[in-house]
Amino acid sequence: MSMEEDTTIEILKIQGQDNILYQLVAPLIMNPDVLRYNNGYPFKTSENFQWYIAVSKSQNVLGFIPLEMRNKKKCIINNYFATDDCHDNILSLLLHEIICDFQHARNSSILLTAIVQTQHQALFKTLGFKVIQHWKLYQKMQKEV
Repeated sequence: MSMEEDTTIEILKIQGQDNILYQLVAPLIMNPDVLRYNNGYPFKTSENFQWYIAVSKSQNVLGFIPLEMRNKKKCIINNYFATDDCHDNILSLLLHEIICDFQHARNSSILLTAIVQTQHQALFKTLGFKVIQHWKLYQKMQKEV
């Protein structure tokens, strides 16, 4: 990805059962390489999800984070994906957008929980997430927003 394209990344916010969501992410979430990235776990959605999707100027999906709203005080990130090119930058942009949305939209704090692949722990830590549970392939991390 060129630097110019990198600066033109747009973050789309799409409800969990909106038809455009399926058009955007189906080619990725059904791709065996993307499923391997997610350690073989399928991606899920429902009306309780809001998807944050990074798209390039040419409308290619570069990454996504599905955010499950469990209640008014708790949200869960349990799966995510970013392309190899600018991987950490894409995840960081998506996470910043989620954090900013909650900081601006709420009068009270919300607990954002993320099930993070071990290799991404440092990235989430730089954004203020703290490890609360360790597993072999994942870390459960939280941030109060």
